[in-house]
Amino acid sequence: MTIDSWFRENRGAFAFAIAVMLIGTVGYFALGIRDDMAGGASAGKMSNDSGTVDASVFDGITYKVAFATDGTPKVFAHAKSSALANLSATEGASIPDGGSMVVGSAEGEMMKEEKLFARPGDALTDFFGIDRIEIGGILARTGTFVDDLHFLSTHDFGNLVGEEGRVYSRLTPEKAPKLFYALGLNETVPTKFALAEGNMSGYATHDLGGTEYYPLVLGSNEARMMREEKLFETTGDEIRGFFGKNVVVVGVLEATNSSFDMMHFVPLNETQLR
Repeated sequence: MTIDSWFRENRGAFAFAIAVMLIGTVGYFALGIRDDMAGGASAGKMSNDSGTVDASVFDGITYKVAFATDGTPKVFAHAKSSALANLSATEGASIPDGGSMVVGSAEGEMMKEEKLFARPGDALTDFFGIDRIEIGGILARTGTFVDDLHFLSTHDFGNLVGEEGRVYSRLTPEKAPKLFYALGLNETVPTKFALAEGNMSGYATHDLGGTEYYPLVLGSNEARMMREEKLFETTGDEIRGFFGKNVVVVGVLEATNSSFDMMHFVPLNETQLR
């Protein structure tokens, strides 16, 4: 039997086989494309929040810093009620009344884990000099240091035992809030202040080419964000025009899971930065 004759006798089987191959090929590519599209959609949903807060919250805001018995820093704030009304609360209220406190999302979660409260309306006693204070609300996540704050009324902020003027904030030209801690050149560092990079021997003013540079130590999260923004790569790098000053990054802190992670430590007070 010739090949031509064999093919004519079996052409039905050939046609069936070719049809199966075509269907399988089309199905394979269709499924592959669908999987790729699904993967792309999933990746899109995983984009990070940029982290924004209404700039009015920081208009006239004042801070106090206090330390828990284990040295963990706690930052308390007093802001205008009209500004706090622009923040969203996931539980309770966004504005503290007399005798109540509103906490940021990260601080609220941490306090719940520590069994300090379960829900708004629960009260804390002997809280940094305040005999009794209720949890008035928990704010929605902002992706900024606001997530670590405790907001108090005028009366309660005045009664809270903490240091005022040590911590302050500034806004970038893009209106992103940044938190600062004024740490003197020869001052003893706080308990939770431990460097992961750099050395405190560099925490001094530097004369670089006749220009004065101030030392800057960064919290772990703030350092990560500034590296992503290409503001610096490693300790020893200089940053010119940093809120009106020239600085040298001399250290990066170990992660503390506290407000320290978002801070900039500088030997400059609130009036010296713009």
